[in-house]
Amino acid sequence: MPRLTRVVALPAVLVLLLAAASLRADEKVDFTRDIRPILSNACFQCHGPDEGTREADLRLDRQDAAFGDRGGYSAFVPGKPDASEALRRMMADDPDERMPPADSGKKLTAGQIELVKRWIEQGADWSEHWAFVAPVRLDLPRVERAGWARNPLDTFVLARLERERLSPSSEADRVTLLRRASLDLVGLPPEIEDLDEFLADDSPAAFEKQLDRLLASAHYGERWGRHWLDAARYADSDGFEKDKPRWVWFYRDWVVRALNRDLPYDRFVIEQIAGDLLPDADQDQLVATGFLRNSMINEEGGVDPEQFRMEAMFDRMDAIGKGILGLTIQCAQCHSHKYDPVTQADYYRMFAFLNNAHEGSIAAYTPDEQMRQADLFRRITGIEADLRHRHPDWPERMAAWEEQVRGDQPEWTIVRPQLDTSGGQKHYLLEDGSILAQGYAPTKHTTEFEIRTDMEHITAARLELLNDPNLPLGGPGRSIFGLCALTEFHVVAAPADRPHEKQEVKIVSATADANPPEQELASVFSDNSKRRRVTGPVEYAIDRKDETAWSIDVGPGRSNVPRKAVFAFEKPVAFPGGAVLTFKLAQNHGGWNSDDNQNNNLGRFRFSITGAERP
Repeated sequence: MPRLTRVVALPAVLVLLLAAASLRADEKVDFTRDIRPILSNACFQCHGPDEGTREADLRLDRQDAAFGDRGGYSAFVPGKPDASEALRRMMADDPDERMPPADSGKKLTAGQIELVKRWIEQGADWSEHWAFVAPVRLDLPRVERAGWARNPLDTFVLARLERERLSPSSEADRVTLLRRASLDLVGLPPEIEDLDEFLADDSPAAFEKQLDRLLASAHYGERWGRHWLDAARYADSDGFEKDKPRWVWFYRDWVVRALNRDLPYDRFVIEQIAGDLLPDADQDQLVATGFLRNSMINEEGGVDPEQFRMEAMFDRMDAIGKGILGLTIQCAQCHSHKYDPVTQADYYRMFAFLNNAHEGSIAAYTPDEQMRQADLFRRITGIEADLRHRHPDWPERMAAWEEQVRGDQPEWTIVRPQLDTSGGQKHYLLEDGSILAQGYAPTKHTTEFEIRTDMEHITAARLELLNDPNLPLGGPGRSIFGLCALTEFHVVAAPADRPHEKQEVKIVSATADANPPEQELASVFSDNSKRRRVTGPVEYAIDRKDETAWSIDVGPGRSNVPRKAVFAFEKPVAFPGGAVLTFKLAQNHGGWNSDDNQNNNLGRFRFSITGAERP
């Protein structure tokens, strides 16, 4: 058993070399199977794709270079072993001429050198790596027992058997045949009723009928989807540290359905790599891009979101390389690939196509939920049509009202704060002065943002909650439903020339364009205790109670809408020369319960100040 274990664990390259060494004397040497592994293992490190380690300006991974004239000689000359400089160097007795050199740690066996010689003698036929060659339909080989084959695949199998001077096994009985087919196609043994039906069917197409039944089964996609889900790194948990559960089974089901409906392979690939870029992309096409988003996620408090965004990017590249290109491309992340024709420049050209956004999560709906959604939109459209019919001047009245509202608003000055550096959740300051929260999101924390202003008279502060810049329908909160909850809003002020003289600013009123009714949340904490937590109108953000919070949850269909809240000061902040203001956001309503797994922190927000008398 130990010896068997060691044989099974042999590297793939060594297995190929052993297979090549066992060729019969009259057998054609195959470049891909027999010669490329020898060159790759012994030569490509110094004479391969990586120009940084290439010696003598010689490449043996490309046909034009390996056969090209190098000033009166060539590395390989088809049909002429004695004229092939590479073979001469492999066979050289002089250590200074022998290749590979002794200090490389690599050595060719006599059997390998003999294979290279035979390949040259047979004409040195060259073939590219299969991943770069378009598949072609082969002509059927000639066989002696042509009547044995029932389909083209049988013919290829029989040709190999005859070449090895072997005879086909006897035909399996019907029970065995159906069991094999059932396990192969759906991963389950056949039911007794299916076996009885097959045994009782004497028609020539009996087996084909069973195959059609199995291919039509929903279990077909489940059985074969498993292989693609492995390539797509699919998992039901995050992988790192907490290994929290992730709710991405919509992608798993998409793969299963794609196989069951026989989605053409080009569409299968396009929708997974660029489904979100297709014109008028539907939910299925957005879900399909889960292929790119199955990376492990680290939500440990000390992580750098940008680092793990990059980790996810490299993982995507690896998945595309192995799953779609049929090629490992990881080496080119750090240098041009030494054994495959992938340069570092090629790697990052492809990388640039994917590295263009900080993605958020999207909400996906079941067919029943989509029907309900369509019904709601239909009813809304009907109500709007009725209003337009009964009030033809409604658009003009609304425009006039909106103009009046805008005219009543004070002038607000957007301020750009210094970012909170307390650790945990990370923040990024965008060009418009807004702050984007990313990475790990604590369920209970307070962040501080300091600004300096020349304004000498400040009467109120405004907090804007904005959509995610990379997902127009994402946010303003970090919940997958776009929601968030603000437990408390504090402002601390100090003179600009004496920033250490900080005093809390008393806020006497708060107004907002979203004021939902009180809602009590069932909360389960890590110690399994239950504590009362409530969300509701914006006044809850200034009541100095840790169990209450301002929420923007005003009902279905209105979650992903920017919101504003204004906090009026009891007395103006008035300092000659300007002020230093610190905005403190207490967010203690993070994970609302152990089931919804929601992140309810603010996602993107912006601060403004005004000196208006009635803000």
